Amino acid sequence: MFKFFKKQNVFDDKKKQIFIDAISEMLEVQLIVVGNRSIEDGQGKVNRQAIGYIYGFIDAALSTIGQDMSDISLGVPITFHVLKRLFPDRGEKYLQYLLDNIRTDEVVLFGSVTGGQQYIDFAKSKLSTPMGLARFIIEGTN
Repeated sequence: MFKFFKKQNVFDDKKKQIFIDAISEMLEVQLIVVGNRSIEDGQGKVNRQAIGYIYGFIDAALSTIGQDMSDISLGVPITFHVLKRLFPDRGEKYLQYLLDNIRTDEVVLFGSVTGGQQYIDFAKSKLSTPMGLARFIIEGTN
């Protein structure tokens, strides 16, 4: 009866792009700190904690605005666009790596939990600057 007055939580293409830009910029700051270091080691192995961190960061950010990463029509495209912006030549590769490993690899999962917690702490002003991605890349943990 009062649906007319119910606030709609529409996440349209414009809002998605604003979200992608904001999250990408927050993660890009961390990549600037690491300089020319890569998210891959010399043999091309993806840093499992770092890639998990990115996933968890995006997941927590989506949750805080009432969106659900598990919605395949939302979580996968948003993650792809963030990864593509951060790593232009490797976005697809890293997305596939996440899809293959996020539920089964404990190291990726640990990175995800860290990324999610840092985003939440940042959003609540408990953390001035999230830097877990930079730390994982600098430490080179695989």
